[in-house]
Amino acid sequence: MTVSLRERRRQQTARDIQIATLELAAEKGLETITTEEIAAAAGVSTRTFFNYFTNKETAAIGAPPAFKEEDLQALREGTGSLATDIKIFLDKHIEVLAGDEPILKLIGSVLRSNEKARGILEGFLAMGRIELRDCLNTRVGNPYAAAALASSITDTIGRAIFLWEHEDSLSLDAALDVIWEGTIRASQLLAAPSE
Repeated sequence: MTVSLRERRRQQTARDIQIATLELAAEKGLETITTEEIAAAAGVSTRTFFNYFTNKETAAIGAPPAFKEEDLQALREGTGSLATDIKIFLDKHIEVLAGDEPILKLIGSVLRSNEKARGILEGFLAMGRIELRDCLNTRVGNPYAAAALASSITDTIGRAIFLWEHEDSLSLDAALDVIWEGTIRASQLLAAPSE
């Protein structure tokens, strides 16, 4: 799918605003900067800022990468074990996130210090969980199990990012592998008969 020049320009402007927001937040703290400062740093008018974002917290979070439709379809129609297909899905999404590691680190810093930004991200995650739940329900045929799996998937992504941020020796995909191993072990403990 080709993206029009106009859409590429819109995406670049949004990214410029997000980067300016994150850099100013790293320097001064998100609470202390203004939308006017952000707009000036991004080289846009304040009006343009508000055409893209409703507030500075939304600008800091930006639009997290959505799950790719082809990856959702592969998960929905997968023929491998569910665990294998979920791990493939996670690997592909982490690969997308890894393409923007400097932004991830800056967003992490904002999230640790700003409750409103955490709430905005949680809204995006909730939408992603609904999409995953619907996708997985097609495969597992149980909306409650699908919802639990969807929550586990988004939680796994978040925990992998957190581990990567705090362990300098781990790449993002290696952090995912560590968290995934823990998730699989936890599911085995839940499935084990009680003694």
